Amino acid sequence: MIKNVGIINYGAGNLMSICKAIKIFGLHPIVLDKQNNNVDMLILPGVGNFGTAVKNIIQNGLFEQTIKFFEKGRPILGICLGIQLILKTSQEAKDVKGLGLIDGKAVKFKIKNLVVPHMCWNIVKFEKENVLLLDGLNKEEYFYFVHSYYPHVKQKEVIFATTNYGINFCSMIVKDNLVATQFHLEKSGQKGLKLLKNIITYFNKL
Repeated sequence: MIKNVGIINYGAGNLMSICKAIKIFGLHPIVLDKQNNNVDMLILPGVGNFGTAVKNIIQNGLFEQTIKFFEKGRPILGICLGIQLILKTSQEAKDVKGLGLIDGKAVKFKIKNLVVPHMCWNIVKFEKENVLLLDGLNKEEYFYFVHSYYPHVKQKEVIFATTNYGINFCSMIVKDNLVATQFHLEKSGQKGLKLLKNIITYFNKL
C-alpha cells in the first residue's frame, strides 16, 4: 500500500498544492531534492521549462532513479510538465533528452486565433474504460489546463484521454504503473481530487 509519496523537486511551481492534495488522502508527501529509497510512489509535477527541469533532475541524482523506479513496476504520476518529461524529447528544449518512459515528444501549439498558453478549464474525454480510474466520473469532465506544449505519442494504446484545443491532443496517458495528465489534478476542484484518489487506488491494486 502506498504511504510515502515522493514529489520530485525540479523547480516546478506547484509543489505545495500537490503536497496538500496528497495529504487529503492520508498519505505522506516527501519533496525530493536527492535520491530517496523510502518512497512508494513518485510524482513528477509541473509547471516549468522542460530543459531546466531535466537539468535539475539530473543534478539531484533522480533521473536514473526515476527510470529504474518505473522499470521495477513502481507507481509514477506525471502532472502537466510531468507528462512531457516522461517522453523522449520536447520542442521546448530540442537538445535535451527526457526520461523516455513513453515513445513521443512534446509539441508546441501552433494554431491560428488561439491563445497560447492553453490556460483554461477544458473538456477531457476519456477514451478507454477503467473501473478504478473512472469511478465516480463521467465519460467527459472539465479539468484545468496551463500549458504551451502537449504530448504527441507514438504508442496510441497508451492514450487514455484526449482534449480539443484547435486540435485533438493526448491529455492523459496510462501505461501499467505509469499515469500522467496534461491537466492539473490539484487545481481542478473536486473532480481533480476524485481522479487523483482513483489513481492512488489504481496504483494500490497493481
